[in-house]
Amino acid sequence: MSMYEDKPKEAQKQQEQLQDQAVITKPTGDYEALHNQLGTQLDYEDSVIFLSDEIGEHTLTDFIIRMRSLLQHRKDKTAPINLMINSPGGDIYEMFGIIDYLESLDVKVNTICRGRAFSAAAIILVCGTGRRMMSKRSTVMFHQSSSFLGGKMSDITAYLDNVKSLEKTIYGMLAEKTKKDGDWWKNKMRSDMFLTSDELLEIGVIDQII
Repeated sequence: MSMYEDKPKEAQKQQEQLQDQAVITKPTGDYEALHNQLGTQLDYEDSVIFLSDEIGEHTLTDFIIRMRSLLQHRKDKTAPINLMINSPGGDIYEMFGIIDYLESLDVKVNTICRGRAFSAAAIILVCGTGRRMMSKRSTVMFHQSSSFLGGKMSDITAYLDNVKSLEKTIYGMLAEKTKKDGDWWKNKMRSDMFLTSDELLEIGVIDQII
């Protein structure tokens, strides 16, 4: 068989390789298009995923899509995931969804604060399933849930009851993950509580300063 006869097979092999690469670089469809849009927030080499914006109504969906892509395409399938956090916080329901998803994974997720982790982002930092870390000059802030109420009194009462329930859940999570009990967190979080890396290490919010 001549070299000219082998060319079609070589071309076909190259095409198959390009199609495999396209799973990451040139996806198609709504799901894949969103992944492509968020692809710059993934590092397949070192299993890094970023949480770097305000936590809003689409954050959970976007996060799960990026995490699934990372789990599928990263080189070391057994290594811990590194969740890099630099976020002002945001929606409490999206926060709970992210934490529940992290806890459902078979691999450990290290949470790493570089810059800031405020409000909901701070809770996610605490709830990492692997090592919880932050850089020396990063800042973490905890506080109570914020609300802007209006409408019927019955609706306001129902809303406040729900907020109290959510806050009770958060205090319990913080007590489980740190060296302080729920009452300590409840009292401290009545106002914005900014903590340095050394303070966070002392009370067990993080495991390591990097």
